[in-house]
Amino acid sequence: MNTAKDKTADAVLRILGHVDPPEDLYSVSGSRLYDLVTANDLTELPEILTAARKTAGPILELAAGSGRITRPLLTLGRPLTAVDSSREMLALLKTKVEMQAFNPRSVAVDMVEADMSGFELGDGYGCVVLGASSITLLDPVGRRALFRRVRGCLAPEGRFLLTVLNADSHHASEDNDGGTTVSPLGKDSFLITTESRDPANGARHVTMIHVSFGEGGTYRSSAYASDIAFVSNSLIEEEITAEGMTILERRPVRIATRTPGLDDIELWVCGV
Repeated sequence: MNTAKDKTADAVLRILGHVDPPEDLYSVSGSRLYDLVTANDLTELPEILTAARKTAGPILELAAGSGRITRPLLTLGRPLTAVDSSREMLALLKTKVEMQAFNPRSVAVDMVEADMSGFELGDGYGCVVLGASSITLLDPVGRRALFRRVRGCLAPEGRFLLTVLNADSHHASEDNDGGTTVSPLGKDSFLITTESRDPANGARHVTMIHVSFGEGGTYRSSAYASDIAFVSNSLIEEEITAEGMTILERRPVRIATRTPGLDDIELWVCGV
């Protein structure tokens, strides 16, 4: 999707002397940065785990990434299938799953490299999880395909746990600036996150700029970008209903790590 030009990110990159355009956030090096950035983010984990405990049977996690949500799900001791389109993310997750500290109950984890809207799996899952508001990465066709596949995977009493960003409560400013944050990332580096919004195209453009320092005042910068759909919750609800599922419960999600544009998130518990 095409989003509004991110003036803030462009200005920061010029100041840093960073010439190359930002890479895809889900590239090999982008995946490693994403893993580092989200490692200690507890947002949505208590709400997802509480809802998952009320289900039974195998768990399917979509867009599992490097395992931020996988780790608490493994404490339930139930077989888990992790789906992600990034081979690098799954490699990071595989390494973690083999560590006792990450997977103390030695839960069997099946890893599937596939798009979350195009996976092919059997049925009988008691719980399907899609966190991190990842539904916003899909276009309308992709969302409908995902909901259709989720319905086909769920056991009769299974539940689909979905976190959504309430786009209806966010309004872009006149200059399309969704906000900028600067945060430390380790001992000798920091992260600049900027967001531009394009309400006309229904999208947000997020840029992450990682700056790390070396000896003698030298530094290196890397930049990664991702486009995220700016989708109305009412539209997502219509799409879920059209694919034969119902939203049974909505719960507010406490934001543990503040990020530009992410300040109103809900957990939806859906069933057939």
